[in-house]
Amino acid sequence: MKVKYQLVYDRKQQASKKGRGLVQIQAYLNGERRYFSTKLHLTLKEWDRSKNVPKDPYTARLLRNQIEELETFEIEYRALHKQFSLQDFDFYLESKKPSKKREILTFTEFFRDQLTKQPQLAKATLVTHRVTFKTLCAFRKKVEFSDLNFAFLQEFNNFVSKRGKGINTIEKYHRHLRKYINLAILHDFLPEDRNPYKKFKLVTEETEVIFLLPEERKRIEALEFTPEQKELELARDMFLFACYTGLRHSDCSKICAENLLITADGIALKYKAQKTSKLDYKPLSLLFDGAPAEIIKKHLPLRPDVQIFRGMYSQKVNKLLKKIARMAYVNPKLYFKASRDTFGTNLYMLSGDDKLVQVQLQHSKRDQTDKYVHAVQQVQNEALKKIFKQTSKGSDDSGNK
Repeated sequence: MKVKYQLVYDRKQQASKKGRGLVQIQAYLNGERRYFSTKLHLTLKEWDRSKNVPKDPYTARLLRNQIEELETFEIEYRALHKQFSLQDFDFYLESKKPSKKREILTFTEFFRDQLTKQPQLAKATLVTHRVTFKTLCAFRKKVEFSDLNFAFLQEFNNFVSKRGKGINTIEKYHRHLRKYINLAILHDFLPEDRNPYKKFKLVTEETEVIFLLPEERKRIEALEFTPEQKELELARDMFLFACYTGLRHSDCSKICAENLLITADGIALKYKAQKTSKLDYKPLSLLFDGAPAEIIKKHLPLRPDVQIFRGMYSQKVNKLLKKIARMAYVNPKLYFKASRDTFGTNLYMLSGDDKLVQVQLQHSKRDQTDKYVHAVQQVQNEALKKIFKQTSKGSDDSGNK
């Protein structure tokens, strides 16, 4: 019988007294339970009781990785010994004890080393983590673990702000930095009670939702490119494919012929979302009169394992989209995320079904979908204003004759 693993939050009910509760991993086998500390203490607001996971996706991923380590140990131990009990985890814990001759690293060295040990991260995500690391090095070339305190985070925050970065970009840097501080805690380089982010609050601001109206999308569709503009054409087609399907950049960039299916309704796409780890299915030939299927046919490589939109990493495609926006006379701030927002608003315009939009975009919460409903309502209100303004003007003109 296989061990069953699950997260347990605040088993000793310390959160109400101390403000934070310990997250543990419960291993259950043959009526027995064993608990493993994750060394992470979270507040009640940071824990999603309904899903039994942290609300922060990075923290949730760290905990999933710890469970996967236990599962891997169990599988390997069973393969060698043909049996397994919860007591056998003693060997796992022994293997995790730090060596007495352990090399003392700086936080900077630890951060650099961990960047090479994140296979679960998408390539584009890893690039953003490296940008954060370079920014940290520009702020202070050598950061000791003893430097990590509230004042350090304040100084780093001010440094990035003076470089002209926006509030949400600064918040992203802090999320990345917090992830590697949490990793340092898990590796026993830093005591959990010295985590500087316990007191430092991350700040975000609402951003403008950019989406294309159908006539704007058609202007981009109608663009023609010369043979020398192949990169622009590929960026345009990747963006349009996402407008038709609602896929994130991280998922578009990984699509290969291996993900495609031939069905009675035509070409379909089956893939696992990078962000949510959920399996999804898109009937490409049924969406927007088969437009996404035609894009796939146009760029389909000879080898089934080669990415269809190869080379179109996030920063590059966003830079090319600025040129495309100028060519098509649409919002000059156009970026790849606008494709997903375009899909959401266009689908709601066509269907009026917010539940359908929620399912197609894999939104776990309704309020994530509400912004598309509000955006469509705003467009409709603007259209009504123009209609009645013209009607009112026409009535005045006729009355004056």
